[in-house]
Amino acid sequence: MKLALIGAGRIGKVHAQAIHSHPNVILAAVADFHQPAAEALAEQYASRAVSVDEIFADDAIDAVLIASSTPTHAEYLERAARAGKAVLCENPSPWI
Repeated sequence: MKLALIGAGRIGKVHAQAIHSHPNVILAAVADFHQPAAEALAEQYASRAVSVDEIFADDAIDAVLIASSTPTHAEYLERAARAGKAVLCENPSPWI
């Protein structure tokens, strides 16, 4: 499975490591509003830093893990569904 990660912050880094450690999953792409963070995380796991738009347009990406800021979750969930991708969304803290 080729999986893209949206969000290269603290929790995104945790997810990237988990994705990378799974033998049947490839971290295909990383996106973040802060491009240098996406680039650093992508480089760490031999992936590529791309835009969110590129993730949803790439037919080679099977699934998306959303670990971006809470206000972006609904939009990215809807876009992933419209693009026909499996999606996992990080659950935000109820105290935010």
